[in-house]
Amino acid sequence: MQNLLYVNVDESIKRKIEEGLLNPGDRLPPEMELAKEYGISRSTLREALKMLQKEGILITKNGIGTYVAENAPIILRNFLNKLMSIGELIKSVGLEDTQSNMKIYKTSPCTEWKSKLNLKDEGVVVIERLREANGIGISYSYHIFPESIAKNYFDESFAGSLLKFLRNYMNIEIAYSLTEICSIGEKKENKVTYYIGENVLLFKQLHFDVKDNPIFYSLDYMNNNILKFFIRRE
Repeated sequence: MQNLLYVNVDESIKRKIEEGLLNPGDRLPPEMELAKEYGISRSTLREALKMLQKEGILITKNGIGTYVAENAPIILRNFLNKLMSIGELIKSVGLEDTQSNMKIYKTSPCTEWKSKLNLKDEGVVVIERLREANGIGISYSYHIFPESIAKNYFDESFAGSLLKFLRNYMNIEIAYSLTEICSIGEKKENKVTYYIGENVLLFKQLHFDVKDNPIFYSLDYMNNNILKFFIRRE
């Protein structure tokens, strides 16, 4: 029962940060006041605060109080259940979305890409780019399209949400994606770790239109030091 209580406090404080009720640098109320607010003992409260400190979300200054860390990770709830572009994700937590290292090129598909996109004798167009939040590398992505779909729509001026571009300029509505979350271990690309760090999660995402046709395949390398993903299970 005590375990459940401090997990609830942990979840509540994360939710307040997510909703902007607590911001980086804000001081939390005193322990006695927080314990009263949640109806728990101070020892149970401290367990919750310790969990948040280990995640880099809170810091405690001895004799002063507990604060939301200035560089607290971005907390993402329900992101895994909702189809959302990286840019929309960044903006949803109040940060500035920018991109760099844009490359668009044609190449021959590897076996995995052929299988995912049901390709036979067709090349692919790859959109490669770095997405940043307030200047911090958040994701490095490869978006792979069959040439028959990409055609000549993409050039070096492309920017912003890929999902919106498909909808507004190519008349393609992405209905859903099937996503595999991978631990890439030691198999990291040098450019990925250079831009977003060593602690990386790989999202392999196959995107479908409203008629269940595979439209594009993405390899999205996520900076797990900054992006924290949570799922509520009941």
